[in-house]
Amino acid sequence: MVKNLARYVGVFNEYNVYVRFSGYPKIALVYPSTYQASITNLFTHIAYFYLLEKSDALIDRFTLDNPDRGSITGRKLREFDLILASANYELDLLYLAKLLADSGVEVLAEKRDMKPLVIVGGLAAMSNPEPFLDLADASFIGDGEILLQKLVRYLDILPKDPRGFLDSLGEGIYTGEERVKKIFIEDLNNSIHPTVEIRSRKIEPVFGEGFYVEISRGCRWLCKFCLESYVMYPYRCRSLETVRNLVDEGLKHVDRRRVVIYSSSPFDHPGIRDLLKYLVENEIDFSLPSIRWDTVRLDDLDMISKSSQRTLTLAPETMSSSLGCSIGKCFDPTAFSELATAALRRGFNIKLYIVVGFPSERDEDLQKTLRHLKKLSTLSREFGRRLTVNINPLIPKPHTPLQDSSLLTEKEYLKRVKLFEVELGRSTITHLQWLYAFAQSLIALGSRPIGRLFALIASRRLSRRDITELASTLKVDIKFPLRQRTREERPWNRVIFPLDHIIDRISI
Repeated sequence: MVKNLARYVGVFNEYNVYVRFSGYPKIALVYPSTYQASITNLFTHIAYFYLLEKSDALIDRFTLDNPDRGSITGRKLREFDLILASANYELDLLYLAKLLADSGVEVLAEKRDMKPLVIVGGLAAMSNPEPFLDLADASFIGDGEILLQKLVRYLDILPKDPRGFLDSLGEGIYTGEERVKKIFIEDLNNSIHPTVEIRSRKIEPVFGEGFYVEISRGCRWLCKFCLESYVMYPYRCRSLETVRNLVDEGLKHVDRRRVVIYSSSPFDHPGIRDLLKYLVENEIDFSLPSIRWDTVRLDDLDMISKSSQRTLTLAPETMSSSLGCSIGKCFDPTAFSELATAALRRGFNIKLYIVVGFPSERDEDLQKTLRHLKKLSTLSREFGRRLTVNINPLIPKPHTPLQDSSLLTEKEYLKRVKLFEVELGRSTITHLQWLYAFAQSLIALGSRPIGRLFALIASRRLSRRDITELASTLKVDIKFPLRQRTREERPWNRVIFPLDHIIDRISI
């Protein structure tokens, strides 16, 4: 662990940081979202502390809230030799372009001449790096911890020979020239996980104060629409002993005796119940992420109710049994009703995620979902609890069985949203704006010119006119997400993931 941690440093009044005002080379960790989102992301802490401990580099961090000057040193972004950018969500492409432009760094890689060198990683950039390569010099296809280990071996090559440095990183680096296979950590127990995490006196992480711990990575269920299941495959867990040790040490460095658990499906972890029991017995508060409802037992609710968490987030996607099974999320009305009733009785509010626009979706599937939701809404009112239903359109994602499916048109999507609002009341329903779903689809499924399109949009507001006019200028067909596509229209085939050979056989 880095010694001599500083308190109350920089523009965000941070603690648990190490002040190094000089070093060689200079590395910028760029998170193209808010500062709050950046300190909620676990890789921010992994990268920061690992590079500090294993190198003599000067490390600083940049977000949309501080695009021009580092959060610790105040140095300008354009002074750095290497930019490591995270892109976990498709629209991070747009925000990365904006952040570079606002900081005075040339946005387009071809004009920047690797000064600074930009490497992008994260879920969205891994799954389809092509649109990102108009901005970045390379994308890393794999678990970020492996990239960090490679970096520290060859940092001395920077900044004199950025091309040689990039070439030296080898396996997992995608520059658009050769096909690349994903590389991943096989054993999470021996991977990097900091026990000290950056905190601010001004801004809390999204999920509140506490120690953030990753107990598993990937998801064993492989639902047909889920990017994370396929791109983060294989499913791996940290052992209960490892997690306990991380928690015990990590709680020494935060102001609240609370643990925020990171996992795609926490109750799939073989030691989750023993972990929760351990937390309760040691008077440690905790928070769980969205839960796959059919992995939860009724007695689990008793354990969760001993925490301060008062909203249970579930993602059935659909409440039609036939449609659910076809996408990998079989729905049992009786079992779900029993779980929901038990949760409401224990004082939980319920938040649900519903997806519309699956290829095999029929009107009767929507009606089945509505009938179950109306019953649940009535039950929620009887218990004096709140039900929130978040509606999203299916956004086809690379490397999933639904990768060639089409996005709903705006008219069809809003028709479905209106149906839910009429039946359940507008106060119960929230929904993703169609334009943002469309933009996500363009990036998720797009080829190289899409990156240039969004680089140009970055200096403007994200509007239909911007996208349409600039796409016409660049001769980009922006209607491709709205239609079924062929296998030959998959630019992401340049990167290879472990299950691609199976997905090709089952893609719908």
